[in-house]
Amino acid sequence: MFRKLIYEEIAKLVPAGTNFSVEVPENSAHGDYASNVALVRQPADGKKAGKNPREVAEDVALRLRSGRFRSDLLDKIEIAGPGFLNFWIKNEELVKQLGAMLQHPEKWGTSDVGKNKKIVVEYFPLNIAKRPHIGHIRSAVIGDSIKRMLLAQGYDAISDTHVGDWGTQFGILLLAWKESGASLTELELGDPFSILEDLYTAENERIELEPERREQAKKEFAKLERGNKENRKIWEQMVLISMKKLEDSANRLGLLSFDEHKGESSYEQDMPEIVAEALKKNVAQKKDDGAVIVDLTNENLDEAVLIKSDGASTYLLRDLATIKYRQEKYNFYKNLYVTDVRQEHHFRQVFRVAEKLGYDGVNDSEHISFGFMSLPEGTISTRRGTAIALDLVLDEATNRAEKVIEEKNSDLPHKETIAKMIGIGALKYFDLSHNRHSDIVFEWDEALAFEGNTGPYLQYTYARLKSILRKAANNATWTSDVQVDVDQIERELIVFLSRFPEAIEDALHDFTPNTLANYLFQLAQKANEFYHSHPVIQEENEAKKQFKLSLVEASALTLKKGLNLLGIDSPEEM
Repeated sequence: MFRKLIYEEIAKLVPAGTNFSVEVPENSAHGDYASNVALVRQPADGKKAGKNPREVAEDVALRLRSGRFRSDLLDKIEIAGPGFLNFWIKNEELVKQLGAMLQHPEKWGTSDVGKNKKIVVEYFPLNIAKRPHIGHIRSAVIGDSIKRMLLAQGYDAISDTHVGDWGTQFGILLLAWKESGASLTELELGDPFSILEDLYTAENERIELEPERREQAKKEFAKLERGNKENRKIWEQMVLISMKKLEDSANRLGLLSFDEHKGESSYEQDMPEIVAEALKKNVAQKKDDGAVIVDLTNENLDEAVLIKSDGASTYLLRDLATIKYRQEKYNFYKNLYVTDVRQEHHFRQVFRVAEKLGYDGVNDSEHISFGFMSLPEGTISTRRGTAIALDLVLDEATNRAEKVIEEKNSDLPHKETIAKMIGIGALKYFDLSHNRHSDIVFEWDEALAFEGNTGPYLQYTYARLKSILRKAANNATWTSDVQVDVDQIERELIVFLSRFPEAIEDALHDFTPNTLANYLFQLAQKANEFYHSHPVIQEENEAKKQFKLSLVEASALTLKKGLNLLGIDSPEEM
């Protein structure tokens, strides 16, 4: 809120298009906000007249000080270093902001900036016949958090898992299935993921020893794609049974419900038309071996294959069909793909081919990539059988959280429920507190630590704040028209609370949930500093006591809303 107001006022004083910023200083002694506007102003205004940045800063500060904006909002403006402008918000305005967030808690952290704008978010793209594993957590929690933040800002956010139910992997499975003698009844009554994964892993090992079997697998998928009845029946049963299991995993992980649960196969009927269009427009060419490709070698993007030499379609062709479908159905404002960094080249090809075909929405499509998740002992691979199943990870997280609760608070009611909140929250926060571009080595002790920048630390801070409110026997009754003295620690806490909407805005700017996670960690630290140094229940001055309770309530409210935007529950007792 305050950052936007300062930015808008400065923008009135500089040439249009001036690329300046308003940021939070690293040291709070340098103000609540700072701007570099005097260092980046255009030659047409200021520098052309021979003024140095500090002189320009003096001019901007003078005009800001003389206006109503200064008297209404700002306590003071100072110039630092070569020409940075530092701003301090009036205490009265900070107190008003505190009162507003408590008066309308349901609106805190929300906006209508995204009104009437549809954004499609594809994440948690699981594969039929492969159980979700620890490596799928990144796409799931990053995508889910992005959707939650978009919804909070008024966007019509539409999620799609884009389930992998098509492709050569099913040729591998069909080849293994037919030779194994397994029955569909056995698949339905047993653990389908265990059966199919064992077949898939064993067949991949065999392919490594007998490379010619990969060609046999490709032929099995090509038969499926051409409508072979036997292959189609086996495939349909695999999809039906597996889909239910995948939905269970999403629910257990606490993801928001998906608006679309479309598999790649749902675009099967659309693909021939796209290939024909690409050939007609001379965007694609047919090679001697029957493959259909788009030559992007001059753009350092290699050959983009639409149809393989055996007649089978590719991921790229299916993603082209997906863009076309989503644009026609939703007329999206943005179309986001939350998948790992290994897909970067693929999506660069997809977007370039779509552009050549003249598809709408290509420039509004973006790959939200993230780094690898690995274990201390190495990388994760379903094909090699080194992946840890997601269900096992969630079980382990809950069990470890239960042990910690037993040690710290064995009399805690509803221990099992709270252990799930803590364990799963710890897993999510471990991921989301890292920049999505970073590679992550998953460590149990680090993820489930109850100190430092962890999910349990934030959850415990929230529970501690709620405990104070319960002991007070009532919520704060203070209102902003009751004047109280605000000391430095209280002031810093209010300033930091007021930045919650800005943290969400910054997180969505680059789709980096860690921006919000880091804000919440710092807020938890400031809230802990406040209630440890400022006794609340023992405060004898009633007006001051109610003010302190308001700070506790606002901190708890902001932590809960922020954790919810990360997809993390906030237990009121721990």
